[in-house]
Amino acid sequence: MLTFQAEMHAQAKLKERIIWLLYLGTVFFLLYGAANEFASLTAPHFSFYFEWEKQIDFIPAFIVPYMSSDLIFVIAFLLPQTRLELRVLALRVLFIVLISVMIFIAFPLEFSFSKPSTESYAFLFKLLEADKPFNQLPSLHVSFAIVFWFSMKETINNHLIKAVLLSWLLLVIASTLLVYQHHFIDLPTGALVGMLAILFIRENQSKVLITKFMTPRHLKMASYFLALSIGLMVMSFALTPIFLYFFLCCFSVSIIYAFGLNHLLDISYKKARLIRWFILFPYYLGCKLSWMRYKKSLPLVSKVDSGVYLGRHPSIGEYSKINALGVKRVINLATELPLNKTALIQHRFNFLDQTIQCPKAIHKAVVLIEKHKSDGIYVHCALGLSRSVIVIWAWMLFNGKTNEEITEHLNEIRPDYVKSKYMEVNISLYQKYLNSQLN
Repeated sequence: MLTFQAEMHAQAKLKERIIWLLYLGTVFFLLYGAANEFASLTAPHFSFYFEWEKQIDFIPAFIVPYMSSDLIFVIAFLLPQTRLELRVLALRVLFIVLISVMIFIAFPLEFSFSKPSTESYAFLFKLLEADKPFNQLPSLHVSFAIVFWFSMKETINNHLIKAVLLSWLLLVIASTLLVYQHHFIDLPTGALVGMLAILFIRENQSKVLITKFMTPRHLKMASYFLALSIGLMVMSFALTPIFLYFFLCCFSVSIIYAFGLNHLLDISYKKARLIRWFILFPYYLGCKLSWMRYKKSLPLVSKVDSGVYLGRHPSIGEYSKINALGVKRVINLATELPLNKTALIQHRFNFLDQTIQCPKAIHKAVVLIEKHKSDGIYVHCALGLSRSVIVIWAWMLFNGKTNEEITEHLNEIRPDYVKSKYMEVNISLYQKYLNSQLN
């Protein structure tokens, strides 16, 4: 079986750090670019500056620290750090981007000074021309500088390097004024957003967000939805703004996958239910249509053992067939699908589809099966091919079966189940968890 260290205090592998970098870098450029394009379409916009700012010198050399912000972004994610430290950094960056972009859209400001012509650093200034003179308040350069300092100073032990880093970040902040990219008001507001990110997202106070179980597999799935989001954003500018609604849905699902916020995709989750339904309706509809398409080609129920059954999400009429088997309880892992009315007792676990599941959550389902197997229990996900298989596999491990015996049995009763590396990692993590409970 494949191994993966899922503990939050384990060192994040380089591959994991790269995936986070690519994911959040894409999120940044997508949202920042969209806000900038929106501002350009609705220009001109108001400019806010103090008269004394006209006396600020334009210093071409400061284009170097200004443009280095992207490089610092890369370094901050690639530095060796624990999975917890990486998650905190990722959440802070996401917080800054989301808050800032909402402000850019709601209150677009425009930079009002003209840059003097200069032959120095022509290449860097040419690159800078792609950034239109909008997205002013708050300054993301300032917000990122603050967050990157708090992150990088924890992972850098050399005091000299720390001093150089701090000095350079201060130059980055100063450069926003000295290359005529921002007015002064953008700096303190950028600092405020950065400090709010530090204040709200901390290891000891943000456990609901930080400790949610997720793995690089979650990020892989999140990337698929993010890629779709990019296409929808392009279509919204090129064709019609209607696609913004579908963008909002796909982007939200991407964030949910990336940060392991499983409960937000649970169709029965009551908090902010109306808002969630409005935003995620296209996703729910897509899941429903997918289930309708494939359910006819898959068997409803497969018998695992006496009183224990495995299968797909049943329609309302199919519950009678399950009931006829003597089943009294259902473990429903397809929480993205509507809860059909049935007399059977339902236990719902919000497992994200096609991801690695939390071993502790799997064990709760295993204990539930073991407790009620004499009453008859039916374990299902959407199609009965992955999430339900993981739980059943874990239950058989709990009862002393070997992986070879389980594989042979599942090939007999559910031959089309998903055979993928992420499934192997699921089982490996549960075996490790089970051994820790037994020892």
